[in-house]
Amino acid sequence: MASFKDKIKNLLPQKLLYMYYLKTAKKACMYDIKRRVHDKVYNDSNAEKVKRDLALAYHIVEKGLTMPEPRPGFGKAVVLSLIGTVEKYLELNLPNNDLEFTQSVSVLKEYLEFHDDINFQLDIELAGKLENIKSQFPNVEGLKQIKISKKDYFSNINESFEKFCKSRYSVRNYTNEEIPLPLLYDCIDLAQRSPSFCNRQPSRVHIVKSAENKKAILEIQNGNRGFGHLAETLLLVSSVISTTKDIHERFENHLNGGLFSMTLLNALHFNEIGACSLNWSVSEDKDLKLRSIIDIPENEVVLMIIACGYLPDEFAIASSPRKSAQEITVAH
Repeated sequence: MASFKDKIKNLLPQKLLYMYYLKTAKKACMYDIKRRVHDKVYNDSNAEKVKRDLALAYHIVEKGLTMPEPRPGFGKAVVLSLIGTVEKYLELNLPNNDLEFTQSVSVLKEYLEFHDDINFQLDIELAGKLENIKSQFPNVEGLKQIKISKKDYFSNINESFEKFCKSRYSVRNYTNEEIPLPLLYDCIDLAQRSPSFCNRQPSRVHIVKSAENKKAILEIQNGNRGFGHLAETLLLVSSVISTTKDIHERFENHLNGGLFSMTLLNALHFNEIGACSLNWSVSEDKDLKLRSIIDIPENEVVLMIIACGYLPDEFAIASSPRKSAQEITVAH
């Protein structure tokens, strides 16, 4: 028997009901929006912001160092910006052993070493700044990028869970060998074992193999330059909004999609398929453009893209060091 509330809903015009739900949604979301805006306006923690900027910049450079064909002189603007952020970090008198700082310095020295090895002359300003970093911090060493064989990269997929987890990296180099659809379905079946809120299973996967569609999609995704064109398959992970009951479950699509995507990445790794996660934090116009390229239902929110393919015999991967459990954990 329908509740009184449901009866009222059925009597209201659809447009009026839409406006009511929109107002309710805005009120609920404003709580989260205010927290984010407050952080951007009132959070005076320069330490957090400078560490953020260091991580963003050094990761771009380390990715550049691991491209299938690194371009000599690549990323000059980013490298100069990273050097400037290192200087800002030092002005704040922050510890020289923080991961963001040590990895930034290490990546800058590796960038200089890479160009020395190929006998490429960087411009005077950039070379001078890099030499200064090298001489100023001779003993600061982070993790260098990793050159590895396909055999060694997949050598731990049948070992302990710890070894398996530590063996998976984002890989940005692929062959053109086709990944069979049945194998992708096997990986997606494994991803379906991820936790799902009340077993509602909101996650969906759109498999893109068409060269034309892949090219169009990657052109509107910021983060695949230098390797995206090599991906044999793109997996677009989305989530069905209709599986949520009301606006208070607004995080569930992303939460469940994140769990699903990590299991999918592990499944790809287990099946010896290289993969790299590509974010879909985009503007409205890019999301609409994506929906014009491939048919994505209106009630699905796109969460991320996974570029994947079989791997060449030899390739490089970004080290991307992680903080320890002690650094990210608070015991209450």
